[in-house]
Amino acid sequence: MRCYKIWLYRYEKMGPIGLEAAGMVLLFVFVVGLMAGFVDAIAGGGGLIMLPGLLFTGLPVSSAIATNKLCGTFGSLTSSVKFAQAKQIDWRACALMGLPVALGAYWGSRSIDRLPSEWAEPVVIALIAAITLFVVFNPGFGTAKPVTNREPKTDLRKQVIWSLLTATAIGFHDGFFGPGTGIFLVFALISIWPLDFLRATGTAKVLNLVANAIALTTFALSGNIQYDKGLCGAAGVIIGSFIGATFATKKGTKLIKPLFIAVTTALVSKLLFDYATGR
Repeated sequence: MRCYKIWLYRYEKMGPIGLEAAGMVLLFVFVVGLMAGFVDAIAGGGGLIMLPGLLFTGLPVSSAIATNKLCGTFGSLTSSVKFAQAKQIDWRACALMGLPVALGAYWGSRSIDRLPSEWAEPVVIALIAAITLFVVFNPGFGTAKPVTNREPKTDLRKQVIWSLLTATAIGFHDGFFGPGTGIFLVFALISIWPLDFLRATGTAKVLNLVANAIALTTFALSGNIQYDKGLCGAAGVIIGSFIGATFATKKGTKLIKPLFIAVTTALVSKLLFDYATGR
């Protein structure tokens, strides 16, 4: 009730012109969420669209990251349901990597005000660029069928160790910075388990949901979330995620892989331009 009164007081003070401007901002956030949800459901990286959109509306960085997490949680939930219905989720990977992802996300969200974030963007750009080049120059990557019989104990041990380490690191990134998490998860799942692009994308949505939920709880307690923009963005993300996940499960790996390459290439280009121009 107190939050409702604060919002009501704020909008009453705006007057008709201010309300019209506020409405345009919320519509802009909704449209950005629509695009982010669609892209994220297919290839990951929706946060790299949503976060700049929120920053463009004038939110401070910490508030934009927290609000983006609200949008991302709804998107991950929607995509997870669609991929689960299509039976394109590896629940073994979810069971093994879920807890370290959650712990990493908690540590990352707790560190957001304690560690400098300037290094995060160039690191993310470099990693996504490297992943894109690797996928382009390895045509068979992400097209193999999941391996169900892994006899050698050493191989299984390596699989478990790498799963735990990468899940913790990606979870920390998700809580601390966020954008690019889906791309990193898909790449890790294909590399470690291995899975094809479709199944890896579905599994990544569940792990992303876990990380988002943990980080979102921390951000909500800190009071950094701007709920009016967050809920409008979430509405767009839900619709975009539903359309994107439906599209992905119907078309399969043969279409997801080239889209993954196209999305990561576009995102790297945009991030490089923004970083070079100081945006």
